[in-house]
Amino acid sequence: MNNVKNSIGWADYTWNPVVGCKRECFYCYAKKIYNRFNKTKIPFTEIQFGMNRLFQPCNVKKPSRIFVGSMSDICYWENWQVSNIIDVTKRCPQHTFLFLTKDGNCYSKYDFPKNCWLGITYTKDWEITVRKDNLKFMSIEPLLKSVNMNDFTGIFDWFIVGGLSPNPVHKIEWIDYIVRYCKHCSIPLYIKNNAHYPIEIKEFPKSK
Repeated sequence: MNNVKNSIGWADYTWNPVVGCKRECFYCYAKKIYNRFNKTKIPFTEIQFGMNRLFQPCNVKKPSRIFVGSMSDICYWENWQVSNIIDVTKRCPQHTFLFLTKDGNCYSKYDFPKNCWLGITYTKDWEITVRKDNLKFMSIEPLLKSVNMNDFTGIFDWFIVGGLSPNPVHKIEWIDYIVRYCKHCSIPLYIKNNAHYPIEIKEFPKSK
């Protein structure tokens, strides 16, 4: 497990039992990291399951927020892979496991325990039909355009905002609007450092 307090910030650890993604977003940081450190000839678009990493959360005793799959997207994982990962989250009820995908409808295929928080990454084609009690948060990163927050009313309990790295394209007023919305709705907001927002806002929802 990697301690990521100084990088991701909104999670205590990242856990990557699965690596690889087929989406090929032009801004993908995971692919850049993979290509930099990968010593094999396996392309990043090939989904790889690491059994040696599967039980890593069991070694962390202190209750923690664990980001699951920072180097992949659950929508490309096979059912048996997700089942094994969910089994581990059940073994570790002291932790809160944070899942994130650009295709939230894939969550409907699985039954997640209560300590799994399901998140959606906002894209310009954002659409979701699934409604699950575990659907908790939205990540708007990278912020590429002004977002109509009213589209999310009553759906999410937490928002995370970040900019395009290394050269953000957003306007500060776009984030100003998100800040006002979250304050009005009493929703926790976490603004990442790469958003270059002049006010530090790093709020967290309750763990359970």
